[in-house]
Amino acid sequence: MAPATPQSWETVDLDVPGLGTVSGLCFDGNTCQYYGIPYGKVPGRFRRPQPAEDPWENNRWDGTKLQPWVQEPTTSATDCLNINISVPTQPSESAGKPLYPVMVFFHGGAFVYASGSAGIYDGRRLSQISQEDVGLPTIVISVTFRLGVFGFLASKEIREYNEGFGEAGVGNYGLWDQIQALRWIQKHIIAFGGDPNRVTLFGQSAGGVSCNVHMMRDERLFSAAIIQSGLLPLCGVMNEAQYQVLYNKMLDEVGIPQDLPPRERLRKLIEADESKLTAAMVPVFVTPVITISPCDDHVLINGPMPSYTDYSNFEPPSWCERVMIGDVANECMIWNKGFRDIDAKALVEKFYTFLKDPVKAQKLMDYYGITPDMNNNRTFYKTEKFTTDGLYLAVHWSALRAYPKMYAYRFDVPSPFDNDWKGLAHHSLDNVYIWSLLRDKLPPQQQEVSKQMSTAWIKFANGVEPWPRFDLDRSLMIFEDDKAHMVKAEDDRKRNFKIWEEIEDQGLLQDFGELADELCMRHQEMLDPKVKPRALQVPEFKDLGISTALQPGGLNVDIS
Repeated sequence: MAPATPQSWETVDLDVPGLGTVSGLCFDGNTCQYYGIPYGKVPGRFRRPQPAEDPWENNRWDGTKLQPWVQEPTTSATDCLNINISVPTQPSESAGKPLYPVMVFFHGGAFVYASGSAGIYDGRRLSQISQEDVGLPTIVISVTFRLGVFGFLASKEIREYNEGFGEAGVGNYGLWDQIQALRWIQKHIIAFGGDPNRVTLFGQSAGGVSCNVHMMRDERLFSAAIIQSGLLPLCGVMNEAQYQVLYNKMLDEVGIPQDLPPRERLRKLIEADESKLTAAMVPVFVTPVITISPCDDHVLINGPMPSYTDYSNFEPPSWCERVMIGDVANECMIWNKGFRDIDAKALVEKFYTFLKDPVKAQKLMDYYGITPDMNNNRTFYKTEKFTTDGLYLAVHWSALRAYPKMYAYRFDVPSPFDNDWKGLAHHSLDNVYIWSLLRDKLPPQQQEVSKQMSTAWIKFANGVEPWPRFDLDRSLMIFEDDKAHMVKAEDDRKRNFKIWEEIEDQGLLQDFGELADELCMRHQEMLDPKVKPRALQVPEFKDLGISTALQPGGLNVDIS
């Protein structure tokens, strides 16, 4: 496979009916990319998106400028509704041929960080692999949408403001952006050689949450979905009243007096400098890894958003024909700053005070061997395991038990990169292997695993089985350091399937997830109107006596 940086390219033009002509770049004589294509526009802060202008100005769009291998694109919260399209062949080669399936990616980042135009999500290589290595040419699209308070802040005032424009509900603007992008794709992807009837959503972390949201909406904008590390409860779900607390704290943080009339307060917030609002999120959202939640407004989804326990009845809509779901072994390393200063006694106390039921607290601690005499290292890794299972693996297992007609996987590949997480299969690491942009930088045996993963994702998007479905014999695909192989659930020693089933059967799954959420995202503190925002002082690993010199493979660190 050629290196990720293009060696040669040429400019091509493509006619898009109703819009005009878009220019793009074709690399090495085949894969073409069209960057920064607008799918919508932001009519104002805290407003739902509107369709992009059509046709384009002067009937042309320059799709050659936002190449992430040249520079990392920068966007504002009002100038970010665009998509990047990677097509495996030149326009002349796809004309008159069967339409290609389409993969649409929603990035992770806790609905706060990252971008669809980030270099790691450059779809050129994955699309190139689909054509040259797999023989199943596939279009790859990444989507940029609003994040942070610009994409999700809600309050009574904002809802009333929205109603004045005929827009029901409140918050979730970043998710409405995604809906607008999917509608654009349905309307225009044929011009790029794509099949609107064969669109696969795939998303990781908050992107997985996004996929889950779109599966629950009654609008057929895709036909298959891959959920990587995240069902809807992952980032928490807040209602309007809870968001009102954060809204009021945001007002205080940017210096807007609370005694002003509500409409005047909102006007000042709408006019506030974007950088000030971004900075205000740090103290207001408490946790060092800021996490934004969807708002349960009963409009984005027709009805309440599901809780952890609801996944015991999980079933995708009939029009979503195929679903893949999976996770990684050390998911909650992403939130380690939220809990790494907790010692064993404080952790045990947290179980009792948060759950307010000593029997429940003791049962969950017993399942994970949590005791008040643990040292810092053991406490840290026990907490990481508990939160990883509570936020990700246990609820995924509940969904898989409820709807076993899914393709299931686990990612256990230890990071080879020289940082604090070396040796761990940490959150988001699977993106490196699927997108394959850094494949040449991986150890030889992991390069093969990367090849198997990108191939499997492409096969799934093409309606080809990547591996046997779970319902055949309760087997999952396990990606490890040097191999990918099917393992029956009862033979998978690295997971706590039996424990999760017992937790669910005893009615503790909701408590499990909510406590894990609190340890990582600290929603209880965040949503307490009496707690004032404050600057966070986060100690380093070395100050806590937590070992980062993990043994090779990382997954077998002894915390027993």
